[in-house]
Amino acid sequence: MLVKDTLIVMQFVCLLIPPALAALLSGTIFFKTGDLIGKLRENLENIKSDVPCHNEISKISMNYNYLYVLVHEVEKEFSLTNFLILCSQWFNLNTVLFCYILYKGDLLSYSLGSQIIAELIFAIILNISVIQCASKISYQVFRVQTTLQLMHNKSATTKCSHLQIMKNMMDIKFPEMTAYGIVKLNPSLIASSFGSVLTYGLLVINVNRP
Repeated sequence: MLVKDTLIVMQFVCLLIPPALAALLSGTIFFKTGDLIGKLRENLENIKSDVPCHNEISKISMNYNYLYVLVHEVEKEFSLTNFLILCSQWFNLNTVLFCYILYKGDLLSYSLGSQIIAELIFAIILNISVIQCASKISYQVFRVQTTLQLMHNKSATTKCSHLQIMKNMMDIKFPEMTAYGIVKLNPSLIASSFGSVLTYGLLVINVNRP
């Protein structure tokens, strides 16, 4: 029994570490990228109260273009990683349901029961963390676009030379972070995914109820 429980724990650790490290890397990159976009928005906020000079807007526009390239590269490099992370965690969630069916919910050993509960909690935390970090990029881009629109509206009556630069910046469409282009990593994915899991879970419980 001890050997069996030990093998279960070792299996759980081996299944936990790779997706955890991948999620940590992806989440960190997403979070730092969102921070960079947020700092650019702060620079825009600092000059929004005054009529900005052409050089200030040109410098911000150049940084904005660099960020656009960066976000494209991040999406390209981590799209497949995101897909594999989500797939592994959805697999863990479904494993919990299948184990409940297999063992009828009341025949689980302590080690296996602990592993199933840990996998369930771990999958939820991991998915929410990755999706929230990824959605930070889109949120910061939205705030930059809003600030640019307000600045453009304010300067439209003054016929400033930098109006075209701001217009060009507003026309730039940043990509959203995705899981291999299949689903977008935004907060609505959390609600829809775990809503489905909850629905299937309740269905399994009712089917197995004596």
